[in-house]
Amino acid sequence: MLLFGKDTETDFIVVAEIGMNHEGSFDWVKDILPSIKESGVDAVKFQLFTPDLFISPLNKKRFEQISKFALSPSQFEKIYKLCTSLELSVFATAVSHDWVPYIASKCGVIKIASGDFVFSPTIDCALRSEASIIISTGASSREEVIQFVEKAKQIRKGHFYHESIAILHCISAYPPKLEQANLRAIPDLKSLSGLTVGFSSHFMEDAPIYAALALGARIFEIHVTDDRGRMSFRDHSLSRTPSELKILISTLQKLNNSLNQKVKTIQPDEQEIQLSLRKGPIYKRSLQVGATLQASDISYARPANSDVSRIEEVVGSKLQQNVERYESIQLGHFSSND
Repeated sequence: MLLFGKDTETDFIVVAEIGMNHEGSFDWVKDILPSIKESGVDAVKFQLFTPDLFISPLNKKRFEQISKFALSPSQFEKIYKLCTSLELSVFATAVSHDWVPYIASKCGVIKIASGDFVFSPTIDCALRSEASIIISTGASSREEVIQFVEKAKQIRKGHFYHESIAILHCISAYPPKLEQANLRAIPDLKSLSGLTVGFSSHFMEDAPIYAALALGARIFEIHVTDDRGRMSFRDHSLSRTPSELKILISTLQKLNNSLNQKVKTIQPDEQEIQLSLRKGPIYKRSLQVGATLQASDISYARPANSDVSRIEEVVGSKLQQNVERYESIQLGHFSSND
């Protein structure tokens, strides 16, 4: 899948999920975006919605909070221009279905949240657009994944299906317990869908992210904030800071380089110490020049040497110099005509 200028066959993608951590403040967004860019992420993501199509106004406290966090099209336009100036890809989750056409048209990539995995108004509209789709599967069953795949294949056929949709493993708990990470769902999702698979992490531990990479995840969605200690909104405590993201991405890159080697190979650092790890033939006793080397004269110890790989090469040969006990056996110790 080609996404944000990368090919997920060989590269991984990290999406910094700002979500609603901005709490409605454009100044907060403006301040944090340069450091997010510096962290090495491939894209930044927001959440766009119409409040009364997201939370019932009867839930007054939650509705009031969400309404303060809602971004208007003009506000997102400013964010989009700022990201463009930073050469940072930006897209959004359509948290309410009415935003799907706008995000699809403006960004070319649309995120569908776990909570809408079975919500037809959002799913159908997104699938009928030309935008790439990243969809999370938190709190969704295997049967529901199969149903989504069937629908997606009906609407987006052949190559378009495979190249335009990514499906993310996600545990919809905040934060999840490690023992509920269910990371083998990643290859299962790949098998069920044939799509690029990723991991939307709500874990504060790094281990599930690294394990997800090893299991085949190619897209990572990670929440980001400037301060996890902020208590005004839950998602801050589930987020990484840009400096933490930078370290995580650096480690992912090293691991990904390793995973791109598909077969068992000796690594460069191993090549440097290979002989020191292995045993080679040594003299069991001191011998004088002219002595004929016998098998009983040979023992073994580290390090090995590349000169003599088999004792058959030297057994029966005459020494052209004196040798000491425990000395490494070398071809140059013997007469050239032996």
